[in-house]
Amino acid sequence: MARTTIKDIAEECGVSLSTVSLVLNNNPRISASTREKVLKAVERHQYQPNVFARSLASRSSHVLSVVMPDLNHVFSDTYFGEIVSGIYDRASEIGYKVLLDVANQRFVSTGEHVALLTSKRVDAALFIGSSIYDEYLTRLETEQLPVVLVNHFMPGHKLSYVAADYKETARIAADHLLGLGHRQIGILSGTNTHTALEFRNTFIDACVASGLREEDLPWADGWFSEQGGYEAAQWLLDRNPRITALMGGNDKMAIGAMRLLKERKLRVPDDISVLGVDDTPASAFTNPGLSTIRHDLFHIGSLAVDAALALFNGDSKLLQKTLPVQMIARESTGPAPHRP
Repeated sequence: MARTTIKDIAEECGVSLSTVSLVLNNNPRISASTREKVLKAVERHQYQPNVFARSLASRSSHVLSVVMPDLNHVFSDTYFGEIVSGIYDRASEIGYKVLLDVANQRFVSTGEHVALLTSKRVDAALFIGSSIYDEYLTRLETEQLPVVLVNHFMPGHKLSYVAADYKETARIAADHLLGLGHRQIGILSGTNTHTALEFRNTFIDACVASGLREEDLPWADGWFSEQGGYEAAQWLLDRNPRITALMGGNDKMAIGAMRLLKERKLRVPDDISVLGVDDTPASAFTNPGLSTIRHDLFHIGSLAVDAALALFNGDSKLLQKTLPVQMIARESTGPAPHRP
């Protein structure tokens, strides 16, 4: 059987080729009745648009580049998985494919992140989880390419981003723990991303503004991992036995800290409270349930797609968007115990 073409659909429905094209691209200019007639014909003939021809005509590849950090087991990490799921869901919804890469040495040194865009193999690029050392991204700024940083940012650089509001996250976390009477708080922090540094510094500032001293807020690098959180909590508690709460810069570090407390037979939250950030799926299934500040990572990924395509379609404005966050109080935080 001959393959159904867009011309066949147009002739059957008694409309022009451009009308069928507008319907397939979900253009609002087409009336509801015409749209329904065309879509029924498309479904009846199981018509599949020629993506290659559409790309040539529109000068669009209909592909998005998504670049992940060069980390062990990055594809099994729930944090990155939530963001990529949001990106993929939105991209599929609007007829885009996703090209997944890792920012390893070869990818960066060969300039692949720039070549993908300048060669028009992809329409726009989204970078997830870059660190403060990733200066290679500044070339994207210089060449004014359609690029969006996802849940991170680079202060001092004109690069678009969509991210959770880490300052508000820190203020909510400080209010929660201070409101429970905690005055000796250990901080499990990452140190190699701007979002982590902004969170830690804002959290300390908020606690100091409420009367705590900086020495009441010791911190250690937990490397964003459960093992890192375990070791950072161990280091802090060995040197600061009066700590009544541990503030994890993400859920994984907080969960690692809870494992250490369990080994030391310290009760959560009766002896020490633990608070995380992100509200990844695992946080609801710890014992006790982990209190955390929710970042809607799926939604962040979805909005990043829209921001990237807005840049691709000629929006020359810098798109820098922070999203609201939400306190999720579970069982891991409680009133501060008395420390003699």
